[in-house]
Amino acid sequence: MKANKLMEGLTFLLIGIIFLANTLEILDWSVWSNLFKLWPLLVISLGISLIFRGKGLAFMGPLIIFLGIIAGVGASYMGISFEGEIVREIKTLSREIVIEVEKVPETEVALETEVTPEIETAPDTETTPKTDEALETKGYLEIERASIALNLAVGKLTLGESTPLLYECISQYQHKEYEPFEKFSHTEKEADILIYHSPVTKKRISNNIKNDWQLKLNSKIIYDLSIETGAINMDSNLSGFKVEKLYINSGVSNINLIIPQYDSKIIIDSGVSNIDIAIPKNVGAIVNIDSGVAVKDLEIDDFIKKDGTYISNNYNYSEFKTMIEIDCGVSNIDVNYIDIP
Repeated sequence: MKANKLMEGLTFLLIGIIFLANTLEILDWSVWSNLFKLWPLLVISLGISLIFRGKGLAFMGPLIIFLGIIAGVGASYMGISFEGEIVREIKTLSREIVIEVEKVPETEVALETEVTPEIETAPDTETTPKTDEALETKGYLEIERASIALNLAVGKLTLGESTPLLYECISQYQHKEYEPFEKFSHTEKEADILIYHSPVTKKRISNNIKNDWQLKLNSKIIYDLSIETGAINMDSNLSGFKVEKLYINSGVSNINLIIPQYDSKIIIDSGVSNIDIAIPKNVGAIVNIDSGVAVKDLEIDDFIKKDGTYISNNYNYSEFKTMIEIDCGVSNIDVNYIDIP
């Protein structure tokens, strides 16, 4: 079989595979946007084929097209267009610390309970009537604690920047189904926040999903954080925040976490993961690891192992204390102490 015929066959085979991946919703249709931009390769391929015709190198033309298709698919897989980064939507969710609430005015309560005899009197111009405006009197509550739950399918999550608000979540996403929404409720001094997107039905290659989520917290608020994802790349520095509880539930994950300088409990439940946990030196730690196949790296000088539990040497006299529980499958786990400036 001639080499050029082989390359032509492989090219058509590759195009068929791309169409099949599109139909099965494994690969996004936007791949063709990149491929159409490579149309000059057809002219280049024809020129090369004519130049090397009869010289045994005619296969170079189809080879150029074949490699161009692979380059176009690879760029789309990485979320990059040949005109630059694929355009993504940006949406920000946030809440103020001070919440406005409706309150029933005291004058209205008095009017409801007091029985006034019906006596005809002359109009009193100095008497202030009850108006609709008076009934709309507002009150304000300042939130002191917040529970924030993030339910995200796949993407990159960054925590570490501060905000004067109760929270601020900045999202970048390419596909509409990943647009974030918020559910908010509160009691007297506490708030419950759920950030989520619509259920994902399309079967796409996870690396082709370019979602960036950035969650900003307030250093004065006490938080409980819950993060549930399918696959996540998480970069989190909580050393400057009051996080009492952090729960991470993920399938495939790459987690880089700096523990808060606060009394806390950290729970990580994951499948195939790379987990890198850094602990400030003023935080004492107890670490429990329940894993399948895992490589564990805890500094011998920092921890004492007792009955399968790792206890830091500074635990009894540390300023803050943390409990870390890790339940994972095939993982690489690294726990170490660091200096926080």
